[in-house]
Amino acid sequence: MRFFVLRHGNSPSAAEAGVRHDAERPLSEQGRSDVRAAAKEISAKGGAPAVIYHSPLRRAAQTAAEAAGILKPAEGARAFEPLANQMTGEALFDHLLRECKDQEFLAVGHQPQLGEMVAYLTGQVVELRPGGLVALETDDKGKASLLWSKNPA
Repeated sequence: MRFFVLRHGNSPSAAEAGVRHDAERPLSEQGRSDVRAAAKEISAKGGAPAVIYHSPLRRAAQTAAEAAGILKPAEGARAFEPLANQMTGEALFDHLLRECKDQEFLAVGHQPQLGEMVAYLTGQVVELRPGGLVALETDDKGKASLLWSKNPA
């Protein structure tokens, strides 16, 4: 099964954004642009996620909405609590496997959780900056191969 991991796009600090809580931080305009470029990269490389799972935090939900505007997933985008950066990467992958039903998907979340999941699956540390993207292919042993990755310039 192929799937994609996208770190939320660039976001100002809570103070810069004028919000009281980290969960309320929005995407910056640069973040929106980077996310649209990442979604176009998925499409250009033949990706067609059926669904986008995203963290319930505002910047991740906005990232998912920007990506969905490009990718048009058949099942849309939906908040997925395990992506809220509160569990290990290994536990996150178990939750995603149960949810995805062997279909191609895009997971939108946060560091360090996404990086931990990629490292657990591939045995490699992959840089994942805001708006960064990783494509993975799972095997029948619960591990994955890194197909490609891309970070914003």
